[in-house]
Amino acid sequence: MFFQKKTESLIIAEKLIKKVDLDENLKLLKQKNHTGTVEPDEFLNLILALGTCNLVQTMKADFIQEKLQPALQYEITRDYVKESLDRQKLIKIKSAEAEEKFYAVMRIVSELQMFWKESEDPTDGGPGPRYYCVKEILKRIGGETNYELHDALFELMYLQHKNYIDFFKGRLVKPA
Repeated sequence: MFFQKKTESLIIAEKLIKKVDLDENLKLLKQKNHTGTVEPDEFLNLILALGTCNLVQTMKADFIQEKLQPALQYEITRDYVKESLDRQKLIKIKSAEAEEKFYAVMRIVSELQMFWKESEDPTDGGPGPRYYCVKEILKRIGGETNYELHDALFELMYLQHKNYIDFFKGRLVKPA
């Protein structure tokens, strides 16, 4: 049996997933009695893209940009998506399909990034880009009028962002 040494990006991705799991998003949607009007495959892509966009945007924080090269950020994102796909239980993903799913998720992430006008999160106190990303995803899955779900998913996105920041600060910032 062949064992491959884990890369730094995979180790980081696994730790991020332990803090913020895709299944949290899927459980929240189930609790709010919303499974969407799209096929399960597209549903999974949209929900995973929401969390992945959150991660990608979080990694644009100055202190993360200073410590992690763009290539490593890309690898972290790629491993995060593939590990999330591997761990989720909504649909069975064959290993041969994982790369294709990664690109499908990243196309949606690119579309969601239009809500960020600057590289970092705004500080003007408005609803912010995460709010509009959640709204866009709910529109695509057929739940844009479910305000309780919108609020819960937005709160989850904010908490995920906070967890990502805390994770990277703990890993990258040395105490003074």
